[in-house]
This record gives sequence, structure tokens and C-alpha cells, in this order.
Amino acid sequence: MGRPKKNQSAQGVYSPKKVQSLDFLEDIVGETDDLWGAILRRFAKFSRIYGFEKTETPLLEDLRLYENFYKTSPKLLKNFLQLNIHKQDQAVIRGDFLPGLLRAYYQRKIYEKSSLSKWAASGFTVKLDENENIISDYQFNFEVFGQFNHLTEAQVIGSVWEFLQSLGLKDSVLEINSLGNKDCQIAYSQTLQDYLMTKKYELCDNCNEHLQGRVLNVFRCGNLDCQALLSEAPGVLDFLDEESRKHFTNILEALDELGVPYQLNPLYAGPDGSGKTNLVIKSKLKGETVILGEGGYHDGLMQNLCGKNLSCFGFTGSLSKIHELLEANKTVVSREQSNDVFLVPLGELAAKKSLRLFRDLTAEKISVYDHFGNVGVKNQLKQAESFHAPVALIMGQKEAMEEMVILRDVKSGMQEIISYDKIVSEVKKRLGR
Repeated sequence: MGRPKKNQSAQGVYSPKKVQSLDFLEDIVGETDDLWGAILRRFAKFSRIYGFEKTETPLLEDLRLYENFYKTSPKLLKNFLQLNIHKQDQAVIRGDFLPGLLRAYYQRKIYEKSSLSKWAASGFTVKLDENENIISDYQFNFEVFGQFNHLTEAQVIGSVWEFLQSLGLKDSVLEINSLGNKDCQIAYSQTLQDYLMTKKYELCDNCNEHLQGRVLNVFRCGNLDCQALLSEAPGVLDFLDEESRKHFTNILEALDELGVPYQLNPLYAGPDGSGKTNLVIKSKLKGETVILGEGGYHDGLMQNLCGKNLSCFGFTGSLSKIHELLEANKTVVSREQSNDVFLVPLGELAAKKSLRLFRDLTAEKISVYDHFGNVGVKNQLKQAESFHAPVALIMGQKEAMEEMVILRDVKSGMQEIISYDKIVSEVKKRLGR
């Protein structure tokens, strides 16, 4: 009968052997990328240490949310991917975490339930660049809402700084400024506009557009000629009222207390909606200055979204940019201790008995790494060393039948046999609990 002919209609079908992600998106697999593994672990660690609650928002948001969010800069909406759903509703694919976080805080009426909320968020975002190419980022946010003062604000800044320092980004620079309250910004913006109108023919097209909108956006221009003009412009700090000046002084003193280094930059302004304290953290990548993230008060944005005067302050950063920087610097990260105990079962009976041991250990809040596959004891003990687990528990067929466990000190290699009914208390003792 001969070999059957190929099904011509199947040609062009996506082959499982060639399944790949889209070019503009990447996978983040900590197991195969030590840098990503370290970044994600450290982010989770510092979120927990500083008391930020993990918060997730949907990938899709109502278009009207983004329209209100960018009310003062509607042109920015073209940077976001929009979808028509259910024939009538229009949605935006998440291009920034902040709109969704502010929406969730207001929608869930968290302000009525808690006087202070501290949220941490992270995940993928996608946008369109100026050439309408899709670009992705893995973003992170630390946000505080409710009733707080300059000490909480400094703590947010400190948490971000310590997170970056823990990854070895010692060359990072934190620049900080204050735009004052709304009245201060109005007075300063008018003075700045008057000054720049006399120089408008020396400004780039984008800065001339800002003169008709949010004048402070001229400080975000990267054009060197524009920056030279701005260096001679009136400074915003001269326009702060007494309350704003005192608040900013308190922030700087709190950062000094925390040991967080900073540079005053009176020519820095955050994105639209930012007020009061504004900050940016920069670093160098292949000789170029890159922005790792920006922070500030979002009261104006919250007002745009819900019409309420709700206080909120936070920092938005790029984990993707941090990864790129660490990779370019050829940073080597050591695996942190992620488990207290490395469980080594040898054989079918031992593996079954180890399931009970795993349950008993985790019930006492002891973290356990287990591998029930057919891997030799030497390989498993080497793995225990790489995971920096201080204790390995070995159970073979003989130990399983006799209700015994071999406890091994991973660092010294010393072993002893302990009865099953005493093993959990002995492990706790070794861990200092």
C-alpha cells in the first residue's frame, strides 16, 4: 500500500516542537535563571519584611479607568493596547499596575475598613512604543494608602532601596525632589511657563507641547538643549509653602535616619498626577543612564479616578530593567537558604514513609524540599548543599521498616540515627526553634 501521503491540509499547523513565546514577551523561570530567581525571592522577602500585602489586579481594565487616569495627558492612551469585548465594552490590557491598584483601593472601599494599607504588586505589563511596537515589562509596585505620615513614606523608599542593594546594585542613585501641594504646583507651573515661553524656539517640539499642558513634563525631556535651558529656570523648592517645606525636610531627615543616600534634584518631576515628594532611582547600563523606577504621591490621580481626596504614595519599578542591569554587570547571585530541611527518601517504602514525615514537618512550619524520584543519595546530598538547607533527613528501606531516620548536618557531614517519634523535635532543636 505504500507510505500514506501527508495530510496537505495539516501543513502550516503550529508544530509542538516549535512552540515558542511571542518575540516581544519572555518567560520568567527562576529555576533556569538564577538572576530572576534571586530577584523574585528578594522582592517577596522585602515585601514581607516591610509588611506589604501581596495584591493582584486583573490583566484587563475598563477603558474608562485609563481615560480618567490620563485625563490631563489623553495622548498617552495611544500607548496602551485596547480591546472591544462583549460588543459594547472597551478594555485596556494592563500597561501599568497603578491604575488598577488605585481602582481596587477605591472600589473595595478599603479606606472605610483600614486606616493604613500597604500593598505590593508585580507582574507583566505591555504597551506600545512610539512606533506601535509591543513592548513588555515585568513591573513591581510598593504602595501605601490611607492615614500615614513622612515616616511611612520614608519606609517605602527605604524598602525599595534595600531591595535594590540586596541585589548588588551599589551604583544606583536616588534623586529626590518636592513639587509641593496643588497650590504650590499651580504657582510654580505658571512661573515656569512664563520663563519657557521666552525660550520656546529653543525647546524641542515635545516640550512646546508641554507648555500647553502639564508644564512640569519638560523636566522629563531627555533633550540636552532643553535640559540646558531648564538648568537656568526658577527652582520649584522656592515655591513651596511652609507646610510643604516642613514635610520635605522631615522626609530627608527620615532618610538620613535610615541611612538611605540621596541627591537633591530640583529639576526632577515625576509623571502626570505626581505631587509632593517625587523620586527616581537611576543606574548605568552600558554607559547609558537607565531609570529603574519612580515614586511619588498619587493623590491627584486618585482624584481623577474617583473624585475623592484619598492619600496614596508609592514606587513603580521595572524588574525587567533590574534583570537586564544585573545580567550586563555579570552579577553572580548565591542561592539563599530556601528550605530548612532537605528530605532524602531511598526506595519505594521509604518514599511512602517520607510523605508522612513531610506532613509532620510542615505542620510545625518547617520548610522542606523533597524529591521522590529515583535519584541517588550522593546527588541528593549535593543538591541539599546547593540549596543551603542546614539539615538533611535520609530514610532508606531499613530505616523505614524500623521507624528510624538518619539526620545529617549538611555543613559538617555528621550523621546520627534518630527514632521517628523524636525526629521533628530534634529538627526544631537543630534549627533553634
